[in-house]
Amino acid sequence: MSCLQVHIQNAALAGGVAVGTSGEMMLTPFGAMIAGSLAGIISTVGYKFLTPILDSKLKIQDTCGVHNLHGMPGILGALIGVVVAFAATADIYGGG
Repeated sequence: MSCLQVHIQNAALAGGVAVGTSGEMMLTPFGAMIAGSLAGIISTVGYKFLTPILDSKLKIQDTCGVHNLHGMPGILGALIGVVVAFAATADIYGGG
Protein backbone atom coordinates (compact mmCIF):
# COMPACT_ATOMS: atom_id res chain seq x y z
CA MET A 1 0.00 0.00 0.00
CA SER A 2 1.38 3.39 -0.92
CA CYS A 3 1.89 6.24 1.52
CA LEU A 4 -0.86 8.28 -0.16
CA GLN A 5 -3.41 5.50 0.39
CA VAL A 6 -2.50 5.30 4.06
CA HIS A 7 -2.93 9.06 4.48
CA ILE A 8 -6.33 8.97 2.74
CA GLN A 9 -7.54 6.08 4.91
CA ASN A 10 -6.36 7.74 8.11
CA ALA A 11 -7.90 11.07 7.07
CA ALA A 12 -11.27 9.37 6.56
CA LEU A 13 -11.08 7.76 10.00
CA ALA A 14 -10.00 11.06 11.57
CA GLY A 15 -13.08 12.72 10.08
CA GLY A 16 -15.28 10.18 11.83
CA VAL A 17 -13.50 10.80 15.10
CA ALA A 18 -14.03 14.56 14.87
CA VAL A 19 -17.70 14.34 13.91
CA GLY A 20 -18.42 11.65 16.50
CA THR A 21 -18.36 14.12 19.39
CA SER A 22 -20.85 16.53 17.90
CA GLY A 23 -22.86 13.98 15.93
CA GLU A 24 -25.79 13.99 18.31
CA MET A 25 -26.02 17.77 18.12
CA MET A 26 -27.69 19.64 15.30
CA LEU A 27 -24.67 19.45 13.04
CA THR A 28 -25.75 19.95 9.44
CA PRO A 29 -24.32 17.80 6.65
CA PHE A 30 -22.31 20.81 5.48
CA GLY A 31 -20.93 21.25 8.99
CA ALA A 32 -20.04 17.57 9.13
CA MET A 33 -18.18 17.83 5.82
CA ILE A 34 -16.25 20.87 7.05
CA ALA A 35 -15.39 19.16 10.35
CA GLY A 36 -14.34 15.95 8.59
CA SER A 37 -12.22 17.83 6.08
CA LEU A 38 -10.47 19.80 8.81
CA ALA A 39 -9.82 16.62 10.78
CA GLY A 40 -8.41 14.91 7.68
CA ILE A 41 -6.10 17.84 7.04
CA ILE A 42 -4.98 17.97 10.66
CA SER A 43 -4.34 14.22 10.72
CA THR A 44 -2.36 14.19 7.48
CA VAL A 45 -0.28 17.22 8.45
CA GLY A 46 0.39 15.55 11.80
CA TYR A 47 1.62 12.36 10.14
CA LYS A 48 3.75 14.24 7.63
CA PHE A 49 5.31 16.96 9.80
CA LEU A 50 4.53 16.57 13.51
CA THR A 51 5.45 12.92 13.98
CA PRO A 52 9.05 13.37 12.74
CA ILE A 53 9.46 16.39 15.02
CA LEU A 54 8.12 14.49 18.04
CA ASP A 55 10.47 11.62 17.24
CA SER A 56 13.63 13.63 16.61
CA LYS A 57 13.31 16.40 19.21
CA LEU A 58 11.35 14.81 22.07
CA LYS A 59 12.10 11.11 21.42
CA ILE A 60 8.36 10.32 21.40
CA GLN A 61 7.54 7.45 19.06
CA ASP A 62 3.92 7.09 18.01
CA THR A 63 4.19 3.86 16.07
CA CYS A 64 0.44 3.34 15.75
CA GLY A 65 -0.44 6.95 14.97
CA VAL A 66 -2.76 7.34 17.93
CA HIS A 67 -1.90 11.02 18.37
CA ASN A 68 -2.62 11.89 14.75
CA LEU A 69 -5.62 9.62 14.21
CA HIS A 70 -7.45 10.01 17.52
CA GLY A 71 -5.77 12.71 19.61
CA MET A 72 -5.78 15.81 17.45
CA PRO A 73 -9.08 15.04 15.65
CA GLY A 74 -10.64 14.28 19.05
CA ILE A 75 -9.64 17.69 20.35
CA LEU A 76 -11.02 19.28 17.17
CA GLY A 77 -14.26 17.34 17.67
CA ALA A 78 -14.50 18.53 21.26
CA LEU A 79 -14.09 22.14 20.12
CA ILE A 80 -16.74 21.65 17.43
CA GLY A 81 -19.05 20.12 20.04
CA VAL A 82 -18.59 23.20 22.24
CA VAL A 83 -19.39 25.54 19.35
CA VAL A 84 -22.44 23.55 18.28
CA ALA A 85 -23.73 23.28 21.86
CA PHE A 86 -23.22 27.01 22.35
CA ALA A 87 -25.11 27.77 19.13
CA ALA A 88 -28.06 25.52 20.05
CA THR A 89 -31.34 27.26 20.78
CA ALA A 90 -34.75 26.13 21.93
CA ASP A 91 -36.08 26.87 18.45
CA ILE A 92 -33.72 24.30 16.93
CA TYR A 93 -34.23 21.55 19.52
CA GLY A 94 -37.80 22.21 20.48
CA GLY A 95 -39.24 21.62 23.92
CA GLY A 96 -37.38 18.33 24.58
